[in-house]
Amino acid sequence: MTQQAPLRVGILAAGSHPIQTIYLPALHALPTLYSVTAIYFSSQSQENATPAPANGTSTASTTQNPDTILSDPDINLVLNFMPNEYHELYTIAALQAGKHVMVEAPVSLSIPSARRIIEAEKEAPNRARVFVASARRYAPCFEDVFKKEVRSLDRIHYARCRMIAGPHVAHTATSLRVDTGNMEGESQAPPSIVQVGEDRTKRLKGLLEEVFGKDEQPNQERMALSRFLASLGCHDFGLMRDTLGYPDAISNISVNEPFYSALFHYNGAVVEGAHPHPFTLMYETGTDCVPRCDAQLAVYGQTKTVTIHYDLPYARGQPVRVVVETADERGGLMQTETVSTWEEAYRGELKALYAYLSQGKPAKTTARDSLEDIKLFQTIFEQYDRQCGTIRTPLG
Repeated sequence: MTQQAPLRVGILAAGSHPIQTIYLPALHALPTLYSVTAIYFSSQSQENATPAPANGTSTASTTQNPDTILSDPDINLVLNFMPNEYHELYTIAALQAGKHVMVEAPVSLSIPSARRIIEAEKEAPNRARVFVASARRYAPCFEDVFKKEVRSLDRIHYARCRMIAGPHVAHTATSLRVDTGNMEGESQAPPSIVQVGEDRTKRLKGLLEEVFGKDEQPNQERMALSRFLASLGCHDFGLMRDTLGYPDAISNISVNEPFYSALFHYNGAVVEGAHPHPFTLMYETGTDCVPRCDAQLAVYGQTKTVTIHYDLPYARGQPVRVVVETADERGGLMQTETVSTWEEAYRGELKALYAYLSQGKPAKTTARDSLEDIKLFQTIFEQYDRQCGTIRTPLG
């Protein structure tokens, strides 16, 4: 076999944290697969400083203009870590330039927007493709242990997915506030920042119109729910769908900002070869000011409970853990634990990305897969509206 050349990477990011602390070290740890060429940070701050290389050998340059990366013929992979409102813009622009894209989850905010990305992928030169970042799903213990143990259950009685987290530099969900009107103090900002803020607001408004309809102004509760689902919820849903599939129904949605919950109902055809038994998954999530992360997906069988514990997206240092609980021969509790480091999860993701783009191997976090998360968002919004009485049903 001939040695394939590394993919030449250009990075578009709103802030430096996930790039500097997660992806640059992971990319530099795979020098035969990736070579970072150029980086653009949109923040009007010191984040435009040259990023420190993870291994002291980086020759990546920084740029003040994202078009520099999109038009560079030497770059064949773009990492799109811009805000959600810009996922479609830069992903399609990169595809039209014949460049592969790894975009931060979710692929976009509305179903029509995601479908436009999928259509652009079909027509892209150089067979350019889209890959959606979801490192949890590439942790070795998730695929090799957790899913295998879940498939071994004779019957699933119940499941629970929880993400309750306090403030952390890795994620902005606890402080994210989107104002669809004028931002307070905006007139005092430099003109370049004002223009970026106005453009972002306009793009967000257009996407929300595709979600909720042009004639309906989303209320505060739905805005809060949509922000949260698009920031933290999509990562939970991807892991849940990868394990249990798409839910058959949703009910009992609670929106009590900043905490949310819902019941996902399954008809039971999850464990291959087993007799289907319906079960319910309880989803609970929210943020507060307590500095911890209580996040897990647990699946309960008759004689075994399988749980995967994880941290916030882009939080380094904390491993992904799979805990299997059963009864021993004396009736006592027996636990086994398997651990994957955060480095293993991100390197596994990048290895899968390279195999998808350079070797033609299938990938599970594609644009079509991420579209399923957006459909799930839409179903949650519609069910919440029914509960609130804003949609008239046959029962009134």
